Amino acid sequence: MELISLLFVFIMLFFIGMRLLQTGMKFYAESKLTNWISSSTNHLFGSIMVGTIATAILQSSSVVLIITISMVTVGILTFKQTIGIILGANIGTTITGELLTLGDVFPFHISLFIGIVFVFINQKNIFYIGCILLGLGNIFIAMDGFQSLMPLINDSFSLKYAFSTTHTFPEFGLLIGIIVSAIIQSSSATFALTASLLHEGIISLAASIAIMLGSNIGTCVTTLIASIRTSKQAKLVAITHTIFNIFTVLIVVPFLSLVTSIGEQLASNSVSQLAHAAVLFNIFSVIIVLPFIPFLEKHLRNRLY
Repeated sequence: MELISLLFVFIMLFFIGMRLLQTGMKFYAESKLTNWISSSTNHLFGSIMVGTIATAILQSSSVVLIITISMVTVGILTFKQTIGIILGANIGTTITGELLTLGDVFPFHISLFIGIVFVFINQKNIFYIGCILLGLGNIFIAMDGFQSLMPLINDSFSLKYAFSTTHTFPEFGLLIGIIVSAIIQSSSATFALTASLLHEGIISLAASIAIMLGSNIGTCVTTLIASIRTSKQAKLVAITHTIFNIFTVLIVVPFLSLVTSIGEQLASNSVSQLAHAAVLFNIFSVIIVLPFIPFLEKHLRNRLY
């Protein structure tokens, strides 16, 4: 019970940090975000860049895709314009993972202190900078909190058994990633939990990569929920996002050992290896799906209409 309570607290702290970071970053981007998205998505490459940059700024692929669904619903964007945004959002979300690798060097105590001071200053620019600093501080404190829970996880027979199974069958991590990400509706929070388990040696790099892959599928639940009671084209965005993520994960899973070997060559630190592997996977996913985009668009349109 103690484990569940503390896990809930640290997940909430992580979400608060993400929300503060989004609020601060959004202030500098929101005024131009809608115009930029609508004007830059007429070509596939442009829409991929929009999805990547917007997700890197807002630190959430779900937020970007929900905004996209809303814009499709009101007719600002067409379904065709959203395909690249979906692809780019998966790349942009890996920025969060790379950010978390800075935990050992980021001065989050100073960030928290300055952030708290800044949010009480009655000046917009300073207030939103304070939100960013306070958000980053909360995220790294949550990461420390996750790591502090590892002894409790080791003491839990059922959890210890589940995670020990991934040493023999790392593909089992795929199911863990899907379930956890679907429940907490955040691939970033799932990555943070996974990174803590990996850092403490409870799971292997292969299992952590499998969990990361699974979280790409689990996070689709958020966009599917957001598409309920929207237009047909908006539902098409959520369906395409889900199909794309399932398709690319299923292609990569048989080569999990190869992906793990590549990850091990990218850095000496295990968490950095996981973060870099996530970046490579999502870039590779975009590359392999590009030839199928015309067929996918046509097929989905015919099925829906």
